[in-house]
Amino acid sequence: MAGAVGRGPPSAWCRAAAAGRPWAVSARDRVEWVPGREALARGAAHLRAGGEAGALRPVGAAARRAAAVHPADAVAQPADAVAQPADAVARPAVPAGVAVPPADEAVPPAGVAVPPAAAAGRRPGPLVRPAAAAGRPAAAAGRPVGAVVRPVGAVVSAAAAGCAWQSCRSVMAQDTTPPQIPAMLIDVHAHFYHDRTLRADWRERNASRLRAGERIGITTHVASILGSFGRTSPTYFPSPADLEYGNNALIGLEHTHPDRIRGYVTVNPNYAAHARVEIQRGLAAGMIGIKLAASRRASDPLLDPICELARERGVPVLHHVWQHRRRDWPGQEASDAVELCVLAARHPDVRFILAHIGGGGDWQHSLAALARVPNVAVDLSGSGVDGGMLESCLAAVGVERLVWGTDLTMDTGWAKLRYLERLLAPKELELVRWKNAARLFPHGVFPSD
Repeated sequence: MAGAVGRGPPSAWCRAAAAGRPWAVSARDRVEWVPGREALARGAAHLRAGGEAGALRPVGAAARRAAAVHPADAVAQPADAVAQPADAVARPAVPAGVAVPPADEAVPPAGVAVPPAAAAGRRPGPLVRPAAAAGRPAAAAGRPVGAVVRPVGAVVSAAAAGCAWQSCRSVMAQDTTPPQIPAMLIDVHAHFYHDRTLRADWRERNASRLRAGERIGITTHVASILGSFGRTSPTYFPSPADLEYGNNALIGLEHTHPDRIRGYVTVNPNYAAHARVEIQRGLAAGMIGIKLAASRRASDPLLDPICELARERGVPVLHHVWQHRRRDWPGQEASDAVELCVLAARHPDVRFILAHIGGGGDWQHSLAALARVPNVAVDLSGSGVDGGMLESCLAAVGVERLVWGTDLTMDTGWAKLRYLERLLAPKELELVRWKNAARLFPHGVFPSD
């Protein structure tokens, strides 16, 4: 609204008032008094008759010597003054020199707001009192009822502000902006904790993952819980009781955050009968995949019944993998990509996910094996951020087989995502962010399906 102060050509809102058009200002400005059409028409007629241009005056500006300004003995309109009744006939006396509207002007109908007394006989603009009015009460000094003090220190007339507010309300009521669909980002490798793990701060850790996911933009965490994470049975060789407790805790998190968390049912294939029952129980409760850790070598035929059940139910298998296993460790039978590809070749109709290509070790050894087996996707999670790793993944398996994840290190997962934003075209980036994952899991389990 700057530029409307002082003399010169009529301001934009004045020209709009003269032409009978509304003029919108910021919707943040509150207006408590909305004038009727008559006040606006009188202001426009005064402008056409040669009224002084400019509707704004800085607070405290000296009064101009104009015929439309009230004399020194004029009575200020109090802030709580009552508007003229709709059926009023007589008008209050107007001091000499003030423009008087035509006598045949129509009386406003019932229900139409009427401006305060004597406001119609002057141009739209602030009511500025001469020095003699300085001793009057603060509530009655210097502004008509409903005038708004703008943040920049200028006073807007009630007629202009009321017209603007009506226009803003009309625009807001007709807003047809379509709802925005948030960008999808699926973390295919997440973990949560429960009260029987080694972490006393398990609640804080779970909440921290969700908060970090919000900042990164994760829409769905597809997670697993590995039994008790080593508290009452080995992390990579969990007992049936620990598996059930962990899976139940994850189902509870799914129910608490149905739009943000989905789960893998984790099993130990060494307990073959229990594994099949637990998979069916977990899938019936809403889980969407199977998690195998390092309980048995991936190439072992003991895993075949689990893979056959995955094919029947149409869910993927996320398999823990060491990149180029060179030896065995106590409490686990770790597998590498070569052994996982042997299993995937036996079950070409099952979708497998090789866990954390960035989990440490010789990822080049893994990529060489994956190139020959099309039903294995590469999970980019893990703490490793080796130079050239993401480019090598793209060259070995193509963008259609890469899925994004974080594992336990969300910071490195976020760093890889930022790097991919500069490495891939937008449509290719969408594949890694969520479209490839959506094809691996059953249809309809993500908001994008």
